[in-house]
Amino acid sequence: MRVGDLGEFGLIAAIRLRLGLEREGLVRGVGDDAAVFRARGGEYYAYTVDAMVEGVHFDPAYASWHSLGYKALAVNLSDLAAMGGGAPSYALVVLGLGAEVEVEAVEEMYRGLRDCGDQFGCAVVGGDVVTSPERMFVSVCLVGALQGESFLPRDGARPGQLVAVTGTLGDSSLGLRSLMSGGGSDAYCAARHLYPRPRLREGRKALEAGASAAIDISDGLLRDLGHICEESGVGARVIMEDIPISEEARRVASAMGEDVLEAAVSGGEDYELIVVAEAETMEGLVEAGAFTVIGATVSGKGVELVDRQGRRVDFGRCGYEHFKER
Repeated sequence: MRVGDLGEFGLIAAIRLRLGLEREGLVRGVGDDAAVFRARGGEYYAYTVDAMVEGVHFDPAYASWHSLGYKALAVNLSDLAAMGGGAPSYALVVLGLGAEVEVEAVEEMYRGLRDCGDQFGCAVVGGDVVTSPERMFVSVCLVGALQGESFLPRDGARPGQLVAVTGTLGDSSLGLRSLMSGGGSDAYCAARHLYPRPRLREGRKALEAGASAAIDISDGLLRDLGHICEESGVGARVIMEDIPISEEARRVASAMGEDVLEAAVSGGEDYELIVVAEAETMEGLVEAGAFTVIGATVSGKGVELVDRQGRRVDFGRCGYEHFKER
């Protein structure tokens, strides 16, 4: 069997079966946004890693070196946010590139890394540089502190809870399509794609309030909510009209002849948070202005998108999956 037959998530499941997860101090291993370890003093720390590969995650034709560095760190910080973590955090960077790349370009990428780190309390403290003659890549490994002895898992959801998201959805996907069509990088949706904002403050608020589960939206709302459902053994019902969509996204979608709702539910790379919590807990998060309720967890399996009348809404694509995309 080939990797392409399994896809990204099938491959992760196969790898998970091969790894021994009983280790001293290990609280959470494969299956969440980050691994969690307990230090000898009792504090919890989250560890995560993400890579960005030329031709897969970015194209130099529209992604500047500065935005590449900023985003490479931001997507890791988003994983930390999904676990309820925050500052301070520390990152190691592995950079692979060809010998023809200008030194000034690399310096600009590290300026992007530092600008993101300065904004969100993360320091780049080392890493490695290697030759990669065919295509460039940057991989970031990050460790961040969690609050005491708790974190937001994917497997904590229960039927009858509310599902909410931060921010607006679909901006990044539409921004990417605009950039690929020759749009400017300074437009709102394009900036949302090139410079995502990790929701560290919101993740910490959700943890402090007592939320049950969370994940960040990297592969699309339906796909990522599906991970919570699978890990928690529940289903979810999302109300189409309640999904927060920006006016800028609606405008870009209209101008490009795109379906703005499809971008919001399956586009990915918004790096907003999905949070599941009891109604009373969610009420406080919504009142704080950080979250929008879009549905609820139910008994069963999978994620169902419905309109206000309860009629099912189907899309052919529910999100991104490596090795399955052609």
